[in-house]
Amino acid sequence: MELGYPTYEVAEVYGHNPQDELGETEPMNARTGCIGCPLVQQDTALERILQNPKWAYLAPLQELRGLYWQIKSPQYRLRKHGETRKDGSLAAKQGRLGPLTMEARCWMLGEVQRIEAAVNAGAREHRQPEISLINDEELARIEALISADTWPEKWDGTEYRGDTWLPEILSDGSIQPLLFSDIC
Repeated sequence: MELGYPTYEVAEVYGHNPQDELGETEPMNARTGCIGCPLVQQDTALERILQNPKWAYLAPLQELRGLYWQIKSPQYRLRKHGETRKDGSLAAKQGRLGPLTMEARCWMLGEVQRIEAAVNAGAREHRQPEISLINDEELARIEALISADTWPEKWDGTEYRGDTWLPEILSDGSIQPLLFSDIC
């Protein structure tokens, strides 16, 4: 069906067979959303789409979900330690994890680009449409922010890495040292 723009492939992804004029084709019932959404237990939409041999070249997209979970790990992020409020009192959430390290940002960008390249190589091989996970404008902005060493507000990149063992700062300001450490 055309609604002023091509809808054939959208209908096909949902399992509709346009050749079936009587509507007897059972739809795939594949909802769409973020590819590899880390908020769901299983990405059934992508799994169902990949069951169609025409779309099998999209299989590398299955790697995204694992990357999204992996990048949340402390070794890829910074951690605040000894953070204070404007009035000088200790912040309530000591040791909170924050933004990705620059190394993690570069690694993750490379992984997303690798997956995109794998999908597009398969697309060319099977004469299917290519995809864009990160377009040229987005890529330029990401690279500019990394080059400028840009951090979110209240972060500057000098914080500890999230997987660094640090003494615990208690709410009264006292410090529970690590048993074996040369920090503090």
